[in-house]
Amino acid sequence: MAKKNLVIAAILFAVLSISCKWINSVRPTSKGPRIDLTTPATGLDVQVQLDNTQTATNKISNDGGSVSLTTADGSSFTLDVPANALEAETEIRMTAVKSLDGAPLANNTPTAVQLEPSGLFFKEMATLTIVPAKEIPAKEQIIFGYEGDGRDYHLAVVDPKSKEIKIKLMHFSGAGVGSGSDSAWAVTLQLQADRASARIAQELGELVQPERLKRLAGENSLSDNELDEKVKSLLDQFDDQVVLKQIAAAELDCKHAFKALEDLIFLGKLNQFFGASLPDDFAEKGRKLKEIADQCKGGAGEREGKSEGKSEVVGSYQIVGGLDDFQTNTAVCDIMKPFKLTGGGITMQLSGGLTGTYSYTGPFNANGTGNYTISLPDGIGKPGTMTGGGAGQITGDKVYTGTGTEKYTLTPIPPCK
Repeated sequence: MAKKNLVIAAILFAVLSISCKWINSVRPTSKGPRIDLTTPATGLDVQVQLDNTQTATNKISNDGGSVSLTTADGSSFTLDVPANALEAETEIRMTAVKSLDGAPLANNTPTAVQLEPSGLFFKEMATLTIVPAKEIPAKEQIIFGYEGDGRDYHLAVVDPKSKEIKIKLMHFSGAGVGSGSDSAWAVTLQLQADRASARIAQELGELVQPERLKRLAGENSLSDNELDEKVKSLLDQFDDQVVLKQIAAAELDCKHAFKALEDLIFLGKLNQFFGASLPDDFAEKGRKLKEIADQCKGGAGEREGKSEGKSEVVGSYQIVGGLDDFQTNTAVCDIMKPFKLTGGGITMQLSGGLTGTYSYTGPFNANGTGNYTISLPDGIGKPGTMTGGGAGQITGDKVYTGTGTEKYTLTPIPPCK
């Protein structure tokens, strides 16, 4: 529990640091269209094919840092992570998107990347800057994001004052820019994501992206004050419909406190970016959630240590999936420690943790290595996914080599040994 308490304390510090910047502000009554952020919806899932030959990785610490990738066509991507955004040094991986099917775009080859580890949360807002090799006319730009490996496609939050394409991120996975006609925009404006964070990003994108295009074209646009008022209306509704309900849920079951803290920081950083005032009870909400989280002992995804009487996080999952002839259905007692997957005569050894490396061996002298990423959007002990990719070979009449991407689902199971 020590690591979890440190993380919770750090998140509370982030909440308090945000609130100090608006310590004398009072939440005004904001006006704007009523939106629905909670009614269940079927989001748009897209099919993403990655180009694992075009990747960039870098380890980023609490001091901040960046990851850059220039793809074969000359497009460039730079992710800037500010100081204090991450609790611990984290290896961030950026992979070029080869194709994206199912999105309302002019073609299925947008300028995009997938960022991993999927679901990674930042306490400070990161920025992804995209410079397409072939310029996309401003009026045709559709800047988007998606969750995991293609879930909940939605418009992205962008800097409305920047000529460059700058996407503002509080968590991963995919983001990019494509081109689209008025009819594509019409379809895009009808999207309704499933997850609340993606839904508010869609609403902000519907407001901010057209304003950015008007400013670039020199057309009449909202003043900064008018834009900020409309943004504030959306964020106030996110507070009322999402954050307050999560606080109520945390009071009934403390396991909801951590997610509520993340959404509270998400709300605070969006307010900060757009220059809107915070709710006057923002800091109090953070303190309340910290108290609830501190009271949360044990629960799903944890077990009591026999010798010290302390709780340790344990991720026990049934892992199902693979690629081509390698298909596994394996119970793993703790994904945070080294584990093994088997299927089709192949044995895969994984390093353990939410991101890591693997190696495998199998029939016909099959062998290979690669990297994997586990995504648990709702935390350990909840369903998730895993993707892996690398290179391998088999020996027949000659040596055959290849690359590929494995996909798996993770279903929680009772703790095991």
